[in-house]
Amino acid sequence: LSTQGREAWSDALALLWRHYTDQANVYLSSLSAAQPRRERRRRTVEAPGPVSDPDALPDSFKALRAGMVRSHQALALGRGNSFQRAAGPGFITLFGGETIRQVIDLRPHVRREPVKATTRDGIPVETAVFVTFRIRQNPLDVVDDAVQYPYDRDAIFQVSYAGSIDSTAQPLPWTEQLGPRVAAMLVLEMAQVTLDDLYRLDDASATPLADMAQRMQQELARTAAPQGLEVLNVAIDQLQLPEDVLAQRLRNWQAHWEREIQVRQAVGDAEAVRRIKKARARVQIEIIDRITQNIEAMRRSDAADLPDIVMLRMIQALEEAMADRSINAVIPEQIIANMVLDTSNQMRAWIEPPKVRREGSDASR
Repeated sequence: LSTQGREAWSDALALLWRHYTDQANVYLSSLSAAQPRRERRRRTVEAPGPVSDPDALPDSFKALRAGMVRSHQALALGRGNSFQRAAGPGFITLFGGETIRQVIDLRPHVRREPVKATTRDGIPVETAVFVTFRIRQNPLDVVDDAVQYPYDRDAIFQVSYAGSIDSTAQPLPWTEQLGPRVAAMLVLEMAQVTLDDLYRLDDASATPLADMAQRMQQELARTAAPQGLEVLNVAIDQLQLPEDVLAQRLRNWQAHWEREIQVRQAVGDAEAVRRIKKARARVQIEIIDRITQNIEAMRRSDAADLPDIVMLRMIQALEEAMADRSINAVIPEQIIANMVLDTSNQMRAWIEPPKVRREGSDASR
């Protein structure tokens, strides 16, 4: 390209302009051919995702070093590597050099730990243990009614230093420490009793598992107190036994109750026999008493047939005895009929004239 002001400068500039214009048109044409046809899309509004941490502190603590702490939270504040103070709930301001070491949840916590143990007689059992705990609260005489979860500020200091590690050498927070501890206690408790001891009922209001849970709660509360924790409850789930052990226990239970049924039936039969004998003796005594009272008066009547009259009196006495509900309740009808026959034969033998008996004996000879 010649310098500006010469004759060929304008021509050269026109050639360059036309060249670059043609190249630009080619480039734009290639772009329009390669670009796919854009389709009209429906505009959709995405819903906001869930909050990842609903208990997270507001951002004002980072920007302004102050903010609101929820009613179930408390802050463990430190300066450097040392614990400084416990703060919250409510509006909290961080002073110079203070940092938030830990956010403490003041609400009760429940943890469930599965347990595999072996009884003293070698029976494997599976169950689960539940533990309910919280940060130690203030004594009742210093509790503020306006605070939903009153806590002991010394407990915040203890919890902030209650660090531990698990079996994989990972940090274990204070909220996850009591579960494994109470599970280990249950394994030791199971090893000291037999399976029959676990199902033995000495009192209708308590079971062996409930007694075991109460002992574990007392021991766990003693060891958790230095950490600023208060144990509210310990409970043991139902025992899961192997199938063969369940079948054997079912057979033992069935045999026990079959023996119990046989014993109770034998006792009931003996009592029924005793009552029947007692009622029979009572009826016979009543019949004999009523007949003997009139037998002398009947003997004075020569015109009357003494055996027939005695039989009538006896039948009347039997009918009165049979009308007694207490007797009918314990004596079957067949026994009463046999009783009437036996009593009538006895009475005929008593009141039969002596000559009739002698004639009968002579005829037999």
